[in-house]
Amino acid sequence: MMRSLFLLFCLFVLFAHADEWRPVKSVSLQKDQLEQIVVTSGALKKLFEFRWTLYADNALVVLHAYDDFVAQTLLRLHYNHRSFCVELLAKGKSHAMPPYLVVTFKQFDFETKQARFDIYLSDDNERVTLKFLQETM
Repeated sequence: MMRSLFLLFCLFVLFAHADEWRPVKSVSLQKDQLEQIVVTSGALKKLFEFRWTLYADNALVVLHAYDDFVAQTLLRLHYNHRSFCVELLAKGKSHAMPPYLVVTFKQFDFETKQARFDIYLSDDNERVTLKFLQETM
């Protein structure tokens, strides 16, 4: 009896958080190629951009910027550090969980020298919209 209640509880937790991240887009980028996303929430517009600069020792160095905050992240395919999160809006009184993006490093293609990323959005209240910009080279 106790075992079935525990299983039922685990299934409830699993399904309650099943759509926490919504897949938005997969992108393949060459070295120093920018991916730019305009984040809009009401009248507020901000730019999120990222690029990778170095792939060595099975690790990818990624530079990303959002709202005047610039960071460098080291991502690895076969470790826990294959993603980074970006909080899109500040926490509010009525919203305990702010919307955020998750960028996940999925693979590196040695022939084309491109890194593939999956981008996910967590926004329970649908407060933000995303617009992807194309870089002109």
